[in-house]
Amino acid sequence: MREQLMPKPRLRLSIYGILFLFFMLSACTSLRDTPSANYNSRVSIIVIHHTTANFADSLRILTVPSSNSVSSHYLIPEPDDKTYAKSRVQTYELVPESQRAWHAGTSYWAGKSGLNDQSIGIELVNQTWCHSSGMEVDPYTGNPDRICFYPDFADTQIALLVDLLDDILERHPDVKPINIIGHADIAPDRKIDPGPRFPWQRLAVLGYGAWFDDETVIRYWEQFRLQPLPLSNVQRALDAYGYGIEVTGEDDEQTRNVLRAFQMHFRPMDVTSTPTLETTATLYALIEKYHPEQLDELLQIEPQIIEPQIIEPEPPVDDTETSPAEA
Repeated sequence: MREQLMPKPRLRLSIYGILFLFFMLSACTSLRDTPSANYNSRVSIIVIHHTTANFADSLRILTVPSSNSVSSHYLIPEPDDKTYAKSRVQTYELVPESQRAWHAGTSYWAGKSGLNDQSIGIELVNQTWCHSSGMEVDPYTGNPDRICFYPDFADTQIALLVDLLDDILERHPDVKPINIIGHADIAPDRKIDPGPRFPWQRLAVLGYGAWFDDETVIRYWEQFRLQPLPLSNVQRALDAYGYGIEVTGEDDEQTRNVLRAFQMHFRPMDVTSTPTLETTATLYALIEKYHPEQLDELLQIEPQIIEPQIIEPEPPVDDTETSPAEA
């Protein structure tokens, strides 16, 4: 029987060849891992949405291509949803945080636009619905008037959301409380989610998101009762807080949309789309807490420019006497 043994010289050459190849590859590579301390996360904003649809429809809309494809990074089902088959509600990751989900659309916050590039989107299944009138028209928008219904968010959903936010902030610790916001905050002209029933205050107490101090609101409420602020000051303060609004000094549609978004977030019991005293006091309490460096300027009332009134001269009076025949 012949033993099939590899000659020793050949074995030694093979080992030397492998070592030589390894060193050659190591020397030729152009990639060297040299970590830098000069960087931060691309994520600076967390946007909370509601779906208006049930779980099955929401999952399909957020994952299946269409003519108007949308997505989000996470989806949190609603318990007791007949389309959700699992016995335990759990969070679904649809898009990795390192990738760009299509959830914000045309959007603006704190000087930044196109927020898909720098945000994480979280969708909560919540079947809000509206009934539109075929007759009445909203005088502000020109659209059919409607009445909307906003279900509460389940405790199970909020518990999952809190756990998720905790995980996200561990990975992206630079996200500021004022940058945990709703879809309506970044697109007030076309969105209302997550709606006035979303528990922003509850989340803020747990450490997720911004909220005001009651005593500060009372102080500004008393101050503005004696000296109300012009609408232009309110617009400037909304802009300073982060909302996309043009300072016009007029009660225009963009101002009503932004005030509605602000009130749904911070004054959900008083959504009037008007700059009420309570709304203005709340806004300035938030400015004092999160943007104190801008407070003095935002409290200054700019003098109103009064256009000079041009008085047209009266035509000269004809004093010439006329006879009855000429008259």
